[in-house]
Amino acid sequence: MADPDRPDVRRARPPLRWPGQRDGDLWVTGDTVLYGGVRAVAGRLRVGVMLLHLGGVQFPLTGPVRYTMTAREAVTLCGLVQPRTVVPVHYEGWLHFRQGREAAEREFAAAPAQIRDAIRWLPLGEPTPVDL
Repeated sequence: MADPDRPDVRRARPPLRWPGQRDGDLWVTGDTVLYGGVRAVAGRLRVGVMLLHLGGVQFPLTGPVRYTMTAREAVTLCGLVQPRTVVPVHYEGWLHFRQGREAAEREFAAAPAQIRDAIRWLPLGEPTPVDL
């Protein structure tokens, strides 16, 4: 268990499941990086929609430690999970983000077609339906 004064930022969130989901779980990655635990979980999930936290977050106080995935790590995770829909979130609007949408778009553009086709950028501030 993580010490509440020193949270384990590498911890991924469990998927959300309910009756009637057509294509698999809803997985909100949360603030995490790609590490062995996330890779292991990814191999056991059937994900329909993944809300993928990006941004490569870093803080000057903690040096090179990152708190969210880079776009390159995100592409790797998408290849492992193979979700139907990937919704990138948490990548702009704050100074601690080290990679914005442009960097993520470049990485996703170079990804295999299955990953490129799954990406769904949502318009900021607009309610948008996503099939679950």
